[in-house]
Amino acid sequence: MNIPELHSIRTIRKQYHTGEEPVLVKCSDLNEYICKYMRSSATPYKLVCEVIGGMLASEWGLRLPEFTFVKILPEHWTPFRTINLSSPAFGSKFQSSVIDITASWNNNILISPAIQKQIMSIALFDIWIANEDRNWNNANLMYSTKAKELIVIDHGCILNTATFDYSLSLLTENESILYSELAKEILKGITLIDTKSFLSDLKSEFECIKTRKEEVINRILENIPVAWNVNGEMVRSKMNQLFDNEWMDRCWNTFVEYFNEAKR
Repeated sequence: MNIPELHSIRTIRKQYHTGEEPVLVKCSDLNEYICKYMRSSATPYKLVCEVIGGMLASEWGLRLPEFTFVKILPEHWTPFRTINLSSPAFGSKFQSSVIDITASWNNNILISPAIQKQIMSIALFDIWIANEDRNWNNANLMYSTKAKELIVIDHGCILNTATFDYSLSLLTENESILYSELAKEILKGITLIDTKSFLSDLKSEFECIKTRKEEVINRILENIPVAWNVNGEMVRSKMNQLFDNEWMDRCWNTFVEYFNEAKR
């Protein structure tokens, strides 16, 4: 998977008043993208986390918006201001026919075995990549009203909020989406047969991605823009931690523990 690069063709339409202050801009493929860009010296590693999270989510089989690199042309920033115009932004394709999901229950979600397996898969994925930003207070999920499925977004705070110079640490229970009212409602009616089947499937999928470690790591590193000027060896070291056997075993055991608590 090679992440394509687009460029803006119109002035930024909107700036979101969230932590990273992303902007919405129309690009050369005639679609709009929500773009995160270089704002400070710490931003490159948060952008790297978006790449890692997006590519690993794709490998995992999770649903997420298409993503690309976006060169926002200087004239399209007016009347907005930015810090670094030369580096490509990370763009997520704007989604229509979706509902922004909070961590509390949403009656628009059609509960099904597929949705139950999805929330389990997302929870395991987040524990593995140490995503501290999808939890009881902030779901970072959308729900497609057409496909009837959950869509994951925002991975800038994986790896314990983009911490590259310390070892990975496990999410606590209340840092997991399984602690949310949303997850508990989705899992409330899960059958014993489906529970056993889903756990077996997820365990197999988790083991499978481990076998593709070098391929996956190399592909991610090849896609990180040179203009972001990050330490590639430090990123590789962090990725190696993700695929460490002991880490993955601890993640699985933690997931099972939190899952069992969520469906009580």
